[in-house]
Amino acid sequence: MTAGRPVGGGAAAPRRAAPGMRRKLRIFLGVVRQIVGAPDYERYLAHHAARHPGERPLTPREYYADFVNWRFGSGAPTRCC
Repeated sequence: MTAGRPVGGGAAAPRRAAPGMRRKLRIFLGVVRQIVGAPDYERYLAHHAARHPGERPLTPREYYADFVNWRFGSGAPTRCC
């Protein structure tokens, strides 16, 4: 070992995920969002374009605010205990 040099040969170069791994991660996160009930803006945009052509879709901020209002807006408890 030489003085002033970190053990292991220096700082490691940052790794980039392979394209296949990024795709799997996106799919996994989409499934997790569905399980916990979080909205999916991209799916909303696809639905809106197919079912409501010519109408302006909600912005991401409006979309999530609408979801939060739908989920928690009444003030009623959202769990059993």
